[in-house]
Amino acid sequence: MCSWSTVRRLSGALAFLVAASGPASPHAFVEASVPADRSTVREAPGEVTIRFTESVELEFSRITVKSGGGETVSTGPIRQPSGNTLRVGLKPLGPGSYTIEWRVLSVDTHVTDGVLRFTVGSARSSR
Repeated sequence: MCSWSTVRRLSGALAFLVAASGPASPHAFVEASVPADRSTVREAPGEVTIRFTESVELEFSRITVKSGGGETVSTGPIRQPSGNTLRVGLKPLGPGSYTIEWRVLSVDTHVTDGVLRFTVGSARSSR
């Protein structure tokens, strides 16, 4: 039989191990994007690419790119060049600020979403 002090020590050690391991992250989050989040690009991109931390289900995912005035500037279907990467084409963009609204269903069935931002032209032109 174990004494209560042994049980308490084991419980404390287990709690420490769980806390030290950090949170589990089974969801798909943005690993990288082109254009990069909060970046300023000199020339307007022809598409947006987002790479996620895990594979996503194309049929249940979306990317919408909008101008600073709220106009949708993404065009065509979303493409999936690899399991964890999505792309969408863009209309010709002028100088200004743009948002990338994304929502994905990861292969482990968790939905995540978020917003990325980029500016075309000088930082001054987006004001």
